[in-house]
Amino acid sequence: IVGEPSRIDQAPPADGRLTVVSWNIAQGARYERVRDALAAMDADVYLLQEVDMGVRRSDYRSVAKDLADDLGLNWVFAGEFQEIGQSRRNIPAITGQAVLSRYPIRNAFALPFENQARLRWNLDPFQPRRGGRMALRAESGGVLVYNAHIESARDDRFRHKQIDEMLSDRLEPERADLPVVFAGDFNTGSVPDKSPIVRCLIDEGFVDALGAFDTARRTSVHHTQPLDWIFIRNMAPQQGRVIEVPKASDHFPLEAAVS
Repeated sequence: IVGEPSRIDQAPPADGRLTVVSWNIAQGARYERVRDALAAMDADVYLLQEVDMGVRRSDYRSVAKDLADDLGLNWVFAGEFQEIGQSRRNIPAITGQAVLSRYPIRNAFALPFENQARLRWNLDPFQPRRGGRMALRAESGGVLVYNAHIESARDDRFRHKQIDEMLSDRLEPERADLPVVFAGDFNTGSVPDKSPIVRCLIDEGFVDALGAFDTARRTSVHHTQPLDWIFIRNMAPQQGRVIEVPKASDHFPLEAAVS
C-alpha cells in the first residue's frame, strides 16, 4: 500500500452525510476524461478499481497519485496484479484499487482473497500477470469502506466466496458496528436479483445505496445487467445514480449520497 493518506486534515461532516463514488476506471488510460468526470462529481470519497501505477498502457502514470494531486485529495493505493511486460526500468507495473478522499484515510489494508482463479490469470498469454484479487479496506469520513474488484473469470457462486471473506473481515470486533460501504466492480452475472452475491449482502442487512434495488440499471458499456454496486450498512441511503460518462472507461461511475 502506498499513498498520502492524511496530507489534507479536514474533519468529517458534522451531519454525517457523505457522497461516495465507485468506478472501475479501466486502468486510467483515458486519464483526462476520468479526471474531469471525477472533478465534476465533487464527491467526498472515491473508490476506484483497475487503477494503474507504472504501466505502459496508461503512460506509466501513478494514476491514483495524479488524480489526487489534480483534485486536491488524500489517497491510498493497493496493488492487486503485476502486469508482466508492461513495466520500464525495472519498476513493477501494478494495477489495483485506490481510495481518494477529502478526509484523512486511516487503517488502509489490502485484504487478499483466499479464493482465487489463479490459473486463469497466471497462464493467460494475452494478459500475463501475477498476484490475486483483493479488497482495499480503509476508514475515511467516519465510514469503513471495502473497495473490491471481484473475480470476472468465474461464476457468482465463486464470487460469493470472495464476498464472504469481506463479510467475515467486517465482523471483527473493532469493525462490526461501524458504518460500512461494500463497493466496487462485483462482476455480477446476468440475473443479479438471483445472484448469491446480492442475496447474501441483503440477508446480512446491507442496502443498495443507489436508493432502490434495481437490477435493470446499466453500469457498464458491454453488459445490460449491473456489474457495479454500492451497498451500505449502519447508515441510510439518500439518493443515488449511475452517471454515463462517455469514452472514459468501459464502466460507468456510481454515485450515492448516504448518511
